Amino acid sequence: MIEAAELVQTEYLNTKSGVERKELGQYFTGSAVADYMASMIGPVDTPVVRIIDAGAGVGILTVSAALRCLEMGNNQVHAVLYEIDGNAVAHLEVNMKHVARQFRKQAGKFTFEIRHEDFVLSRPDKTEAPFHVSSINPPYFKYNAKTSPYAGAAADLYKGNPNIYASFMAVVAACMAPKGKMVAIVPRSFTNGLYFKGFRHYLNQTMSLDKLHIFRSRDKVFKALSVLQENIICSYTKHRQVARIEVCTSTGYEDLNQVETRRYPAKLLIDTTNEHEIIRIPESAKDAAILQTVEGWSSSFLENGYFISTGPVVEHRTREYITTPDDKADSVPLLRMHNVKAFKTVWTGSNRKDARFRLLDGHEKHTLENQPYVLLKRFSSKDEKRRLVAGIHDPQTIKGKLTALENHLNYIGREDGELDLAEAYGLAVLFNSTFMDKYFRCISGNTQVNATEIRLLKLPTREVIDQVGATFPDGAESDQQRIDSIVNFHLKVKESAVA
Repeated sequence: MIEAAELVQTEYLNTKSGVERKELGQYFTGSAVADYMASMIGPVDTPVVRIIDAGAGVGILTVSAALRCLEMGNNQVHAVLYEIDGNAVAHLEVNMKHVARQFRKQAGKFTFEIRHEDFVLSRPDKTEAPFHVSSINPPYFKYNAKTSPYAGAAADLYKGNPNIYASFMAVVAACMAPKGKMVAIVPRSFTNGLYFKGFRHYLNQTMSLDKLHIFRSRDKVFKALSVLQENIICSYTKHRQVARIEVCTSTGYEDLNQVETRRYPAKLLIDTTNEHEIIRIPESAKDAAILQTVEGWSSSFLENGYFISTGPVVEHRTREYITTPDDKADSVPLLRMHNVKAFKTVWTGSNRKDARFRLLDGHEKHTLENQPYVLLKRFSSKDEKRRLVAGIHDPQTIKGKLTALENHLNYIGREDGELDLAEAYGLAVLFNSTFMDKYFRCISGNTQVNATEIRLLKLPTREVIDQVGATFPDGAESDQQRIDSIVNFHLKVKESAVA
């Protein structure tokens, strides 16, 4: 039956243009993923199981969830399905009737209601009886926090307007009965970052995270639609947080029957030591061991007295300041991402992307004192070899009283004065190490390296960082093996733990 529902879904999607799907945030789920999500639903102790589907599409997730309930012995199920796309409703009704027939064949009863309404704006948590099960693939798109009807639609549940999928998850969580189960396939972005801070707090206070599933390759889940967002499957239950959380891993959906499963203490994955409540996801046992090691460090980025900021030059707002490399009159080199390499910053003026920044009136808002900084590229991708790339900005190499940094770079300095170059090298060695890169990937699934995550990092003490820097003098070759050997030695990490 699930294969038939998927066929209906495919035929329906073929009638929609990519633009239409993007406007509605539609990325429908395949049958293998739908069945896998349904397998996360445990026994429900109630005479009639109530399922809510927050963005039903043609109903493939409810088909799997309802049949899972039937398989577990729950032979009376009622589903309430919300779908805003009127063109999908007829297909949805056909699939639900197929489910009802299957229940009747097994002496069960399946009933359903289809609501051609916007789930978030309808707020069924305020009008409906509680639900026991929800398997969802909500739409995801950003919306205007000032003009969109979604702005503030879930403000009574959490603060902020990060993305529509967060509102879907929050309202579903509010709909759940005690011990109700919510299984969702969503972008990983909610697990960290400032924008999702309020949502994470609500979710952590309302639900228990029981299981996470991550995909090693992010282009395998919705490959038919060329979606490169990093997605995870998460399973939540409406009760206090359980002590241990399962983390499952597969390459994509084709090997969901061969997942690797490990269990970790909840306190290792959910960081409750600060208000951000980041959810950390180790992809392997070695990653978890790295997390455990870092948790034992006695210091942190902020406790060490460092600051991190984003480069102040936003190019589309400062076009009149930006000029060609040969226009040297009253200008300074503009440092962009391509100028930052491991352990160095290179600006020659000969690269086609090189530019200078003119010191016109008002330049003070966009320029910095030319002093030592550690520069971190802000953008990378999951499938790139490294997430963290740290360069050194040395004022003796790129000279002048001022410097200009474009906003695709983060810069790190000291709160109490200039960053010593030896300490800057120590930080750069640490950030460029395999150990730190793996640690950072556990706490951030974003393609951006955001200042918020860096500020929250645990770090060795400044004394250790100085020792690392002293072992890696200015001009040393940045061989990865050498970098890792230095870091592993000073952090007392076994080579095999990060290999």
